Amino acid sequence: MREFEFTFPTRILFARDAFRKVGEIASPLGSRFLLVTGKSFARKQGLVDEIVKQLSPAKVVHFNGITPNPKVEEVERGTELARREGADAVIALGGGSVMDASKFIAALAVSEGNPWDYATGKRKFSASLPVITVPTVPASGSEADPFAVLSNPRVGEKRGLYSPHFWPKVAVWDPLLTHTLPSSVLKDGVVDIISHAIEGYISGQEAKLQNRFTEGLVKTVMEAWEELSRGNKEVLDALCWASTLAISPFLSAGRGGHFVLHGIEHALSGLYDHITHGSGLAALLVPYLRTVAKKRPQRVSSLTKALFDLYHWETGLGELEEWMKKWGLHKTLKELGVKDLHTVEEKAWQTSSNRLESVGLSRADLRRILEEAYD
Repeated sequence: MREFEFTFPTRILFARDAFRKVGEIASPLGSRFLLVTGKSFARKQGLVDEIVKQLSPAKVVHFNGITPNPKVEEVERGTELARREGADAVIALGGGSVMDASKFIAALAVSEGNPWDYATGKRKFSASLPVITVPTVPASGSEADPFAVLSNPRVGEKRGLYSPHFWPKVAVWDPLLTHTLPSSVLKDGVVDIISHAIEGYISGQEAKLQNRFTEGLVKTVMEAWEELSRGNKEVLDALCWASTLAISPFLSAGRGGHFVLHGIEHALSGLYDHITHGSGLAALLVPYLRTVAKKRPQRVSSLTKALFDLYHWETGLGELEEWMKKWGLHKTLKELGVKDLHTVEEKAWQTSSNRLESVGLSRADLRRILEEAYD
């Protein structure tokens, strides 16, 4: 295990009906709040009105301009509103896109420059308004991590950014908020959680304790999805907590590693905005593992041994693919509407060649992953 520094500053309140305490938690932060949501889900569910009521008489300004794969323009509009209204804090109510965008908005509200300069590393944040996350989707883990993703349609790119100022102050996790989600959203979330968990497992250094945490988490998520598919919503509690843990330092500390699979997917959905992050990962997951297994056979074989009691990685990954098909998680790039693999390859190599090379993958390997994922 390599040496590491462990920081986890986000306070997490995890409970059914925790949503009722958002006002109590936020009130000490000020009297003017920017509430960031997606287009319609939060309002239709009555969640926006409930937060406004909880925070009364404080002023709550609602910005519902965030779409999947959050865009530069959306963040700019949200930032302008936060500055104009003199927001003391930002409340992010929604899925990963809403929470990612909220982190950018909160940091930009007290910074200069445009969001893409920060996303591409040309500038670094030095401060941020406090952010309270209220996740409504078990998927990204953005509710309690220092990462955010931003898309720029003008250049066809999607970038992930780490900043110590992106840590939310408080995460309010109420699993009951996930009970009305459509199956398609939950499917994407399950694949995202699994992908987060195995990234460092595959690409990082050997760390037995963290690897066993990972194996147990992935098995639990798979079992929970089977139960949820049968109609048992009680397991959503486990999926919500797995969402937070999968991308947390509890798994990565002492192991490290690059998010190679995510680098490829970001190139994909950066070019094809209609593709959800989870769907892109679903198409790429097994082809990526098959390709990287030729470079790191022991690491992939350990994973299939833990999941299916099959140590031979080729057989084990075949079992994983069949499991995904059986439980409705399998996708192909063809059915997702991808027309030009070459452009995806170009963009993925341009933005993530260092990640790919960290696990011994060449550009030819990248091409192989995309071709196998196509159909």
